[in-house]
Amino acid sequence: MFDALNSVLQSYKMKALKESHIEQDSDDNKPCIVFFALPNERVTLLLAASKILPECAFIVPDPTWVKVVQEGDKSVLYLLKGITMNEFGQCFHTQFKTPQRITFLCNFCTEAGFSFYEPVHQEKAQKFQFYEGLADCPMSSGIELEQYTNDKLHTRLLAAARNVNVPQTMAFGFSLEKYSHHPVTPKVQLISLSRNLSSNEIKEYMTAFPASQFVIKPSGVRWMGSRLCTIESKDNLDRAVEKFKKCMDSLQDNDCLLVEEFIDSSITDNCKLGARLRVFVTRRPNNVVETSGIICNLGYVDQPINANTSESFSIDYLCNLLQLTNEEKNQLLEKINQFGQAVLESIICYETQYLTHVPQNKQTDFIGLDVVLKNHKGQIEPILIEVNDRDCISTLQLYEMQHSPNRADIFDKWVETMLYRSYQYMLKGKNILMIGGGGYSKLNIFEFANQVGINIILVDSDPEHFAVSYSRQFFNIDIDDHTKDIENALAIVEVVHKHHTPIDGVVTFWEDNVPLSSLVASFLGKPTNSYQSASIAKSKFLTHKKILSVEPAQPYHEAKGFSNGVEVFNLKDMADIHKIPQHYYPLVIKLDTGAASFGVEIIQTEEELLATFEDYKSYFQSATLQDPGMGFNYQIFVTPYLQGSEHDVDIIMFDGKLVAGYVTDNGPTLPTLCNEMTEIMPSLLDGEKQENLIHSAWKACHDIGLKNGVFCVDVIYTPLGVKILEINARMGGFYVSKWQFNIRDVNLILYSYLIACRIKPFVNQSSLPRICYNGFLCYRSLHKDVIDEAKLKELSADSNFFISILEEKIPDEEKYEVPYASVAICSQNIAEGKRKMKNFLDEHFLNREEYRFICED
Repeated sequence: MFDALNSVLQSYKMKALKESHIEQDSDDNKPCIVFFALPNERVTLLLAASKILPECAFIVPDPTWVKVVQEGDKSVLYLLKGITMNEFGQCFHTQFKTPQRITFLCNFCTEAGFSFYEPVHQEKAQKFQFYEGLADCPMSSGIELEQYTNDKLHTRLLAAARNVNVPQTMAFGFSLEKYSHHPVTPKVQLISLSRNLSSNEIKEYMTAFPASQFVIKPSGVRWMGSRLCTIESKDNLDRAVEKFKKCMDSLQDNDCLLVEEFIDSSITDNCKLGARLRVFVTRRPNNVVETSGIICNLGYVDQPINANTSESFSIDYLCNLLQLTNEEKNQLLEKINQFGQAVLESIICYETQYLTHVPQNKQTDFIGLDVVLKNHKGQIEPILIEVNDRDCISTLQLYEMQHSPNRADIFDKWVETMLYRSYQYMLKGKNILMIGGGGYSKLNIFEFANQVGINIILVDSDPEHFAVSYSRQFFNIDIDDHTKDIENALAIVEVVHKHHTPIDGVVTFWEDNVPLSSLVASFLGKPTNSYQSASIAKSKFLTHKKILSVEPAQPYHEAKGFSNGVEVFNLKDMADIHKIPQHYYPLVIKLDTGAASFGVEIIQTEEELLATFEDYKSYFQSATLQDPGMGFNYQIFVTPYLQGSEHDVDIIMFDGKLVAGYVTDNGPTLPTLCNEMTEIMPSLLDGEKQENLIHSAWKACHDIGLKNGVFCVDVIYTPLGVKILEINARMGGFYVSKWQFNIRDVNLILYSYLIACRIKPFVNQSSLPRICYNGFLCYRSLHKDVIDEAKLKELSADSNFFISILEEKIPDEEKYEVPYASVAICSQNIAEGKRKMKNFLDEHFLNREEYRFICED
């Protein structure tokens, strides 16, 4: 069974398979991606997966390596053994001691795909197809979807409707009802086909066809590659009629026959050299479509050009051969990229709108386009020939074998999508105890949980909280007084036990509930950070004290002369003010348990602090427990006002190790109150500075004892280095999670849920941002007359903007305001974004000094 596999591995210059079984324990907290495939045909996919998350993907060439277990009303697939690969490219034949649950499936052994294989393979395909029909895990494509994706006529009609350049075509079909949803296009003529069609009738059709040379080929799910494909000419219509009949006689009733214009793919004038491209297109986790790579085959146009007859090359090689300028190369690549995106987007739209009978766990995530290049009056024009969802993988494998050991990274994005969907599946049905629903800006957290199938058990003080309707179970417990966190934690545990509610994880996204959440998780025996570390993170005063106390004992390889901590002065009464050295002014005064800039003010002089301190104290004495930080025994303190650029650093940690970190740039705050005003993502800082920020943020989290979770660290990059302002031991709020997902496919909500359930997420730290956001927060005192609910709704419909609604309605005016919305410009680069933002701000007479950060270079 493994000879063919070892031959492929040898071509990759990798070691042969270790045939003896390696026994392995199953792990429910680890993804298990399975490819039903012949062992030698999907090595390139296995290699891509092994570079991202080693030993998480398996080739399964035999149906006996899988078993089905009935769990309630659903059938679940489990893996008994498979062929996997480690990070060094070593293949293993792994056997699980106990079956491993399959979290993602690609079935490359369908009956249609094996129609022309030997009977033994067709029998296996029937069994694999049976298992596919039972599987409840996510799948890429599927037997129902390949009926469409691998139908040349279907995809050609979709492409033509998106103005993708395709050959002029006559399509003959015994039944054309399948194509009734497609718009009429002059590029493709649909003709009813009868098996009694006479030779003269066929000749009449071909005579009327506008092209003098044409291709005859079958279309349908079985017809992959160039099987029964012939090039014909009006100069020999008798031969063309004979080939037409031969092709027609091979068709099944649901197949079609295409007569399409022959494209002269000569790319050079002095010799008949042609190029055929294979364009790979991927569906990303947020359903954005990306062209992930292009390879090409070169050959002479008097014979077929494909991966089996011609050597494969990179697109760069082809552009150099054609002596294209950088501008011409970029124009060609842009056209090809647009082809790929248009076709996969149209496939996704068609599946969503018309293929409602397909199980929801199946979707098209990856396709390959066959594109030929035509030299038209000195301009290279791409023309789409066909689309397929599985044959393209073999093409890339041949390319990699020819160019080993240089591996293409074309499948990496697809593997990331597999992992993302695996993680969602692993969370489906989990019972997660949510401590506090938080504000309206947290709505997307509950929407995502419902979308995935997570059962939220909500604990909140408000019986009318909006999140109650998104929760499987609700416990109405007063948790606002955080001086009673231990008492409240015990009450929560008691009610959970009383209702016999099984809990898989405990989480909170609301700042004030972080210490309480850690207590509840500890009492229930669930993964969490220690109560001490959560409490230190909640107190800005203790955070700074802890960082400063840890750093003198830091290891030799850390810088000794600079501290990331900030000196703090606790203010209990007026006498403490006189102890502050004059050179520390101006100062920032704040509550140690505050959140979202609540209570933060800038003080310029000692006289100003003396004059305002009593009023400052009395304001908070009249505040309610629902105000940020007011449920604690809070302290008032001051720190020096730091000069530098302010940033938010999103940190993902597991077992104390950094999984990933991302930087957002914040602009100047309001002159007296430190409300965040503007922001840019991704950061404009150079790579070294971003690495410094991420390392400093992770180290601060580590120093106070945080080990697991998604955290948001506020920092300032001063001229001398990074200073930590505060650590939020929960996911960043406001716009952060939505922006990260849209820009980088980084789903902080998903990772928070995973880590709460003790599942380590894979995050591609090196993934390049797809777009840029530059935006501002809306406050009642500044924006209510210009950007009201109607204006936000209008902007939401404009693709140039991304709007985050943070409050259900514009809040009443308060001294310490909270933002009610975020308005951002979406662009391909920050220069474009700043131009668009400047136009918007000028148009709406929003010309504050703080906005220069998001609209000027």
